[in-house]
Amino acid sequence: MSLRRNEQAVCGLAAVSALYAKRPEAIRRLFFDEAKARMCGSMSRYLAKRKKIYRQVEAAELEKVSGTVHHGGIVAIADTPARLAPTEEEVSKWSLDGRPVLLLDRIGNAHNLGAIVRTAAFFGLRHVVIPEHPLQAMPGEAAYRIAEGGLEYVTVWCVREFVPFCQFIRRTFALVGASLTGEPLESLTRAGLNGKLLSGRPTALVLGNEEDGIAPEVAAVCNRLVRVAGGEKMQSLNVSAAAAILIATAVSVK
Repeated sequence: MSLRRNEQAVCGLAAVSALYAKRPEAIRRLFFDEAKARMCGSMSRYLAKRKKIYRQVEAAELEKVSGTVHHGGIVAIADTPARLAPTEEEVSKWSLDGRPVLLLDRIGNAHNLGAIVRTAAFFGLRHVVIPEHPLQAMPGEAAYRIAEGGLEYVTVWCVREFVPFCQFIRRTFALVGASLTGEPLESLTRAGLNGKLLSGRPTALVLGNEEDGIAPEVAAVCNRLVRVAGGEKMQSLNVSAAAAILIATAVSVK
């Protein structure tokens, strides 16, 4: 059974449960194995009332439906959310909210995207912005599975021109880019990541491609470039690990 246009597979109990909690109307079909059947009563009743397909199937069918062996015993086929660019009004609301936002410059691995979104959701961030770029991973089956439901609590926005958006958001946010050439993260935390050093503005964290980092033209727009300082054995962290440290720092320093 192939996915239709504007459909996506959401795999794993955590991701499917979050989907049901936040967007139950988006679920078109639901498939689960015997082990997960007893956990699907509420979802099955909801779908039955709306005359939508739900049924218990074997592992081979779950793999066929989802397109992966990593289905976790349950697969929801759901509407794909629209990937919109944030409006000026939206960004203004983000600024008033005061929480950090994430700007991801060509994160190419869907697993990294999912892990970053999971961390963002864990720390209460609400917005992630990605570019329309061939190297940028989009939210799909792998990202939803790794995010463990985080994609239902974080909105992923998609912009056509990333650098102009960075220039625009810099009007109300302080752009802090992750870079191997940046100053140690501790130098910012001592002064206050959201304090006088960055004019009291909320923080927009910029993380770049796994191989190349943030693009030079993006780095040029940032107010500060920082690095997570470590030992001498490894040059850098995986981008999702670096994101976790930066996000935890940004939400803890007021």
